[in-house]
Amino acid sequence: MRTAQPMSITPPNDAADTARVKVQRILCSIVGMFAIWTLAACQQPIPGPSIGVGNPHPVSSYVCGGTRLAVRLMGESASVSVDGAAAIDLPAIGKSGTTFSNGRQTMFIEQGRTSWAVGRATPVACTGG
Repeated sequence: MRTAQPMSITPPNDAADTARVKVQRILCSIVGMFAIWTLAACQQPIPGPSIGVGNPHPVSSYVCGGTRLAVRLMGESASVSVDGAAAIDLPAIGKSGTTFSNGRQTMFIEQGRTSWAVGRATPVACTGG
């Protein structure tokens, strides 16, 4: 019958294990910081479109008696968004090119003053621009 021989078990070196764990944590922290810096360096803000810069037809904002207009004057027409809705095209009418209308909505520009009318209502003065 065989007898079990006693095994020698060496107690772990606590100081060496503690140092190894600290080194691993520091290395993981350094690697993590490099990863964050790399990602941060790759993030570049996307500039928003500048109104008027490089745009031949800048948008002008008006308030006409509580109605908000975003207007793009295009020469032979005006593109107008009413209260944030999809833009509508108003062709220029008359020889002066300062009245734009589709028959339902009309925008007048006279001596630098803008006014807005819906249907046959009296035009309302606009502020902004």
